[in-house]
Amino acid sequence: MLVIFDLLYREYCRARLAEMQRLLLLAGESAKPSKAGHGAADQTHDEKDSQQQRSWHAAD
Repeated sequence: MLVIFDLLYREYCRARLAEMQRLLLLAGESAKPSKAGHGAADQTHDEKDSQQQRSWHAAD
């Protein structure tokens, strides 16, 4: 009887470990920024900042 519980527990731990590794791999892939869309967002943000800075300097 003890052997059955030991076998079931080992199988449960193995399955949980495999699931956690899979989730970590998926989380790592989704956390990587895409290079194609990242530059366009930065450029838009930089343009807005420079326009705002120009308007502040014009007010002085």
